Amino acid sequence: MTTLKYILRDMWRLLVHHWVLGLLTLITAGVMLWILGITTLFSLNLENLLSRLESELIVQAYLVKDNTLDIEAIAQKIQSLDYVYAMKVYSPSDSLAKLQEKMGSQSRALEMLGDNPIPYNFEIHVHRAEDVEPLVEELNAMPEVDDVVYAGMVVRRISALSRISSRVALIMFVLSVIITALVVYNTIHISLYSRREEIGIMYLVGATRAYIATPFVLEGTLLSLFGAVIAAAGIMIAYFPGITLIQSNLPFLNSSLLTDRNVILRFCALLAGFGATLGWVCSYLVVARFINSITRPE
Repeated sequence: MTTLKYILRDMWRLLVHHWVLGLLTLITAGVMLWILGITTLFSLNLENLLSRLESELIVQAYLVKDNTLDIEAIAQKIQSLDYVYAMKVYSPSDSLAKLQEKMGSQSRALEMLGDNPIPYNFEIHVHRAEDVEPLVEELNAMPEVDDVVYAGMVVRRISALSRISSRVALIMFVLSVIITALVVYNTIHISLYSRREEIGIMYLVGATRAYIATPFVLEGTLLSLFGAVIAAAGIMIAYFPGITLIQSNLPFLNSSLLTDRNVILRFCALLAGFGATLGWVCSYLVVARFINSITRPE
């Protein structure tokens, strides 16, 4: 208990006597973690947008005109395919009513067709854009299916965009973490280097390595945690007004954006925990390396 008391006292002295370097570490950690948080949220929103676009891709399968077909059995067969996320069956009369609704006042032209030419058809939704073309191949292989309609070029472009965005998001996240870690590491290293005489004196008077290192590690962890909390507060202040601005100018994106405050609060809590962990790891590595260099025999 006494040792802990002295360690906490030394940590407080470090913060007070070297407040400029402490402030530098705090600001650096806060800015880098804010950038990391905003980058991650941007990637998550982009993934949400692409997921929504993928879920709205529709494959329309038209059956052959044959009154002997078992529609329910065919529907179950298609529904059992791995690529199918959701499916809706349209009878000829349902399809005609839907077409008339779309055509509006021009729907009278359909009366010239005589008998309803539209067969039973299925409106199929897939999990991902890359599932569309394999699904189309399987549908075309079914003897009951007469025609399959889908936006081939759109599907290929969304699928390619989804793959690229996933890779870019991962690269951005990894780079942000590495840059944040390096900046925090070097800032703490500068802070320690300015106190090398104190560390040397403490070692000469008999202090153990753990006793010397712990105040510095606690200081780095605490400053990184406070920086992460400031970054989280900055995200909360900047994110929701930014989302509101996007929604007012691009209303079609409303359902694709992360707007749940509980989700963002959890994300900010994770960011704070990540900041504290990053500060602890960087501080530990810097202090261990620094003490080894000081205590190494000439």
